[in-house]
Amino acid sequence: MLSTEKRDLSMTYNLFTVDRLQPSRITGVLASCLSVEPNAVDVADIDGEQENRNWGALVFCDYSSVRGDVSLGLDIFVQDTVASRPAEAELASSFAGAARVAVLYPAEEQVPSAYWLVTPAGLVTRARLLFSDDENPVYSIDAVEAEVPELPDVRVMQLPEIVREQHVPTPETQSFVRALTSLQEAPDASAELRFTDEAGSPLRRARESLTVWEGMVRRMEENWGTAGKYPVELYSEALRARDQLARLAIDLPKAAADLLGKSVGRLDEEFRKRSTPDDTWAMESGLLADPRDVKEYAWWWQHKPLILPWG
Repeated sequence: MLSTEKRDLSMTYNLFTVDRLQPSRITGVLASCLSVEPNAVDVADIDGEQENRNWGALVFCDYSSVRGDVSLGLDIFVQDTVASRPAEAELASSFAGAARVAVLYPAEEQVPSAYWLVTPAGLVTRARLLFSDDENPVYSIDAVEAEVPELPDVRVMQLPEIVREQHVPTPETQSFVRALTSLQEAPDASAELRFTDEAGSPLRRARESLTVWEGMVRRMEENWGTAGKYPVELYSEALRARDQLARLAIDLPKAAADLLGKSVGRLDEEFRKRSTPDDTWAMESGLLADPRDVKEYAWWWQHKPLILPWG
């Protein structure tokens, strides 16, 4: 690894390449992408000898061989004197094009498996990169959100963990929390309204379930966003959150339950507008094994979106 004083750099990039590249090829590609001379780029195996490194280089690249669906891990450090210091996405794209290799780089979500993948032709898609617990881990590209010519055997699907991390405004939930707070802080508030918001409490469960239900309904209002997709797993999670809201009516004080009921009712109205009765969709989507099972569920399980957002 580079010494601490040599790591006082302005930009750091972490990439994986699907195919293996020779050090000389990495040097040339980085020089081209960062607009520096090749002799200003130092590339070395992180597990190899470090004595002969060019400590005066403008660009350092530690590479390591990895096992599985990716071949190399690249840790790239660029000095602040380099004029061209692109964002990680931009460098990954230019590197993929120049090296003619598919490249992965970490996504912004706080999910360890969340990556972006860019191909030499410029296709950019989400990817799920998993790694084993071995001392020398094996990496696998488990799924991508668009077909990647370089990875014909990798399944294509929307990644629920990514969608779950994306922020969706939930104004109805916020209104419920504000109204409940006002109710609790009123001078004549009863003792039963002074319950806590600790994990597992009825109030916390109500807020969390309402957030999940509203988040899905808001996505329906937007016709499932620009991609027009939504994983069936998350749709099922929202229905189960709605189940939870129904059960909470008996766990909350009446005044709080009334507030919750009004918020849920308004969201239910929006859900009905954008769904249609159907008692077979849950089986067809793989959520239930028998179409008769849905008859035992509440009405929201017997509705499907007007626009199905999953394959």
